[in-house]
Amino acid sequence: MSKRLSLLVLFLLSLLIWMTAFADESLYLGTVSKDMTIRKTKSTSGKKVGSVSEGEEIQIIEFGETWTKIEKDSTIGYVLSKNVTNLTRLNAAPDEENALYFGVTNKDLTLRAKKNKSAQRLMDIPAGETISITELGKDWMTVVKNGITGYLLSSGVGGIRSAREGIEVPEAYIPEPPFVAVYTAQADVNLTIRKKNSANSNQVGIVYEKESVEIMSQDDEWAYIRKNGVTGYVLVSHLRYYRRTDPYGPYIPGVVQWMYAAHVTQNVDVYDEQSGAVIRTLHPGDVIAVSGLDERMSVRLPYQRTYGRIFSTAALNLEPVRAWDQAGPGELISVFSTYYPEVPSTASEEGRLYNIKVGIDRINDVRIRSGEEFRFNDYCAPYTKGNGYELGPIINFVSDKKTGYGGGICQVSTTLYDAVLQIPIEIVKQQVHSAYGIFYAPLDMDAAVGAGNLDLRLKNVLPYDVIMHLETQDGVLCVRIYRAPV
Repeated sequence: MSKRLSLLVLFLLSLLIWMTAFADESLYLGTVSKDMTIRKTKSTSGKKVGSVSEGEEIQIIEFGETWTKIEKDSTIGYVLSKNVTNLTRLNAAPDEENALYFGVTNKDLTLRAKKNKSAQRLMDIPAGETISITELGKDWMTVVKNGITGYLLSSGVGGIRSAREGIEVPEAYIPEPPFVAVYTAQADVNLTIRKKNSANSNQVGIVYEKESVEIMSQDDEWAYIRKNGVTGYVLVSHLRYYRRTDPYGPYIPGVVQWMYAAHVTQNVDVYDEQSGAVIRTLHPGDVIAVSGLDERMSVRLPYQRTYGRIFSTAALNLEPVRAWDQAGPGELISVFSTYYPEVPSTASEEGRLYNIKVGIDRINDVRIRSGEEFRFNDYCAPYTKGNGYELGPIINFVSDKKTGYGGGICQVSTTLYDAVLQIPIEIVKQQVHSAYGIFYAPLDMDAAVGAGNLDLRLKNVLPYDVIMHLETQDGVLCVRIYRAPV
């Protein structure tokens, strides 16, 4: 009995050793992609020892490029490797242990045995699957899936991120943030869209003159844009007529938030910021938009297409502009001012001043309710003698006619437009006078009004009503916008 017991123990130990060896990391599972014959040798003419059916899971002892050694029903033989897929290595370390990077498939992919689209299929990987990457590549990535090392097309993998500390994702694989347009603008010449913000970068598209583009961001030289699904960079210097895509988004380039409505209490000179020359003298009662006090206790102000500066700020009473989301009822939320000759020198200029005053009278203290649309022409048009207007200077590029009834009214609409650019008011409709702009406002920031559909239309998207207060004196036109009293 003792001898028999010893022999039994020896047999069991041998069996355990054999089973352990059979179950090591060289053992795989796979799926048959079509009915196949199991051959005794690695040959299609080899002796048939069994068969496998499409969709059947098989145990693999050795996986080869052409033939795969399998075990079925205690029979060992060979099947063609090209018909074996969805491999899994048993007892393998978790895929993530070998990963340097992780990625996500953005479409259905096939894991290949070589870096070739016609190479042997190892397994199918569906879209949205997280994969463990051991080597990045421009065309192919080396990955580990279910313990199997293979290759995936790089174009089908995104969301590359580091698998552990100390490993940085190369810049070429860092995904671009989703495109979110903050502005639209129009090209004034044909523009090349570059892949990167460099004149030497590859061309990826063209923006033709007068075409519009969406803009996500820009610096002093380049704008990151999208046109018809193509993203890239164009030169900022040839973009015009900006609009915010979201009234609550960032200001369009060139817009300045003026911090005070300055009430002039005594004569005070305005100096040109560049030359230092006196460009205007303001008088008691004038109201203008100004910046905050700087280190010299002076303030900046918009003046036509440049900036002026006032040093004698003791001559100013400053009414603060409140942030729109912090302003209480009756508080100022925006201000802008423009200028024209203080003393009219011609009958046309006298008509211009008269028309400005008519426009101011008609929209002063108008309340725009939350959610309501304001149309300038509803209050001021038609621009005719019968509607109270006089002849004033107009911009006309189609005839020699240089005066018209209502000439000058556009300075009222323009000043209002520049005031609303500083707060969340939606610009429903606005049109510039021409590509040359107008002398009293920053380039591309004027708002022409006139006959027909030439109008300034605004929608109050603020959560409260606003009131527009307009006034003119001594050649100064000022628009203040207040949160309406309850």
